[in-house]
Amino acid sequence: MLKKILFQGFLILIGACLGVAAIKLAGRSRLDVSRNETASTKFATDHHQLWHCGMHPWVIREEPGDCPICHMKLTPVNSDSSDNGAASGGPRVTIDPVVIQNMGVRTAPVTQGPLTKTVRVLGIIKIAESGLYDVSVKVGGWIDKLYIDQEGEDVIKGQPLFELYSQDLQVAQEELISGSKSEQSLSADTATEVRQQAHSLVQSAKRKLRLWDVAEEDIAAIAKSTTPLKDIPFRSPATGHMIEKMVVQGTAVQPGMKIMRIENHTKMWLDAQVYEDQLPAVKVGQTVLAVVDGIPGITFKGTIGFIYPHFDHATRTITARITLDNPNFHLKPGMYATAEIMTQPIEDSIQVSREAVIDTGTRQIVFVDAGQGHFEPRKVTVGIIGDDDRVQIVSGLSPGEMVVTSGQFLLDVESRTTEAINKLRRSNAPTTEPAREIIVTDAPVTAPAAAPATAPSLVMAAPAPLEHEHPMSAATQPAPVKLSIVHCPMENADWIQIGDKIANPYLGSSMLTCGDVIRKIDLPLNDSDLGPLIEAYLQVANRLDADKLDQAKIKLLLSASEKLPELTFGSLRTSTNKLAADATLGQARTDFKKLSSELIVALEHPSR
Repeated sequence: MLKKILFQGFLILIGACLGVAAIKLAGRSRLDVSRNETASTKFATDHHQLWHCGMHPWVIREEPGDCPICHMKLTPVNSDSSDNGAASGGPRVTIDPVVIQNMGVRTAPVTQGPLTKTVRVLGIIKIAESGLYDVSVKVGGWIDKLYIDQEGEDVIKGQPLFELYSQDLQVAQEELISGSKSEQSLSADTATEVRQQAHSLVQSAKRKLRLWDVAEEDIAAIAKSTTPLKDIPFRSPATGHMIEKMVVQGTAVQPGMKIMRIENHTKMWLDAQVYEDQLPAVKVGQTVLAVVDGIPGITFKGTIGFIYPHFDHATRTITARITLDNPNFHLKPGMYATAEIMTQPIEDSIQVSREAVIDTGTRQIVFVDAGQGHFEPRKVTVGIIGDDDRVQIVSGLSPGEMVVTSGQFLLDVESRTTEAINKLRRSNAPTTEPAREIIVTDAPVTAPAAAPATAPSLVMAAPAPLEHEHPMSAATQPAPVKLSIVHCPMENADWIQIGDKIANPYLGSSMLTCGDVIRKIDLPLNDSDLGPLIEAYLQVANRLDADKLDQAKIKLLLSASEKLPELTFGSLRTSTNKLAADATLGQARTDFKKLSSELIVALEHPSR
């Protein structure tokens, strides 16, 4: 009986416990649902405060705390910005005036006026074809005396070149002397008809000598003499240099025979190579200023006289002929010269400073100062780049507007962050975690696959262009890969590598471990313009430290550099082009130093 009572009591106790547990479970479920609904409503509210990291703006959290990447304190996000990204380059940014001053924000007005562009070209000095003179005789005879007997001698216009004996010249002299005497012997009362006839004979004899290229001063001397001269001097038709001589003293010549050739150097031609992208701005008649390295301190002025109609497909250039004044004969044929063509391609254009434009490669953005601390990112269409770093604006701006010329990259980060937050709020996604971290990336972020220690993975989560939102905890955030900047004291140059094991690309196997790691920087993000370039750069460096010039790797590097925006990375692209043109290992290492220097500056100072 006692056992039965104890058994029934045990069953009652178990039932009571189960009932209490069910009640608590139901209450907790209702509490969770209530929390979910409250959090969802709170998340969807426009006035809900969010927090982000100033150094990593794609890290956004719903409560204050520390950034999981740099461990800096999160700052509250300003929610006053309007979302007008579809109509312009992104949401408007509002910044406190004190912060604006600390950021170093500077503005400049949008102007309108003529846009000049100086086109810089290279060329070679040549003889002007219009300055070539052939000296030939029109009568037969013998060269009795040769005044200029060495090729290359300077001659002056009117200077005697040689003396010619000719029977035809003797007869012509006698006719002139006889006619002059007859004309002078006529008295004052001689009939006019007779006087005119005598004068006509004198002029006919003079004309014959002129047609045979006898100088006027020599004709006048013959007319005053009483007997013919044995030899008649023939003079230089131009000032220049005698470059060809076909006779020596005593040579018999025939009519039409070429005696010598003279080049006139008072004007020279500069055949300049104009690239196809420069050709639209180059026109005949434009003023040109040229300098030659071997003649410092002198600038030669000229004009474009002719543009050749043939295009060189190998060099992608067309030749423009420039006529230069050379009064002191400083310019010599075969010299190389650098010329600046003064063009004015656009008479009236809207223009801003080049530093005001943020070029992402696919679009160009400027920040317009709307006043009261408001800055609006606006898409623009850029035309040509003129002198003084002025850029033509085809569309997107109006004259008189104020644009940001310094500090715009910080404004761009703030605008992208605001755009991401607005998209996040519109998503109305419920949250069950009170302090969830929200990462906005371009693609779903996953942990990178394991990679060999000798070739670290270059794949990282990208914070832009902020098109999709994906939650990710700090535990799954990939650690940034560090690039080592190494200094070589022997070459006094730096290079970039991964890891601390020194592999010197400048000295190679002779001193492979020469160098010290001086600092480290973060690897660019996966969608950064510099990402593909760094991968190719590291491969070229690996071949150089093995004393090998790998043209295939350099070609990959060149291909990556050609995809960089010219407006932002012009000097980096130029250094890569020089490296690609090198044919020897020594020259490649020299140009690799310049490329490394430009790349380090681009990584450490992306705003330049």
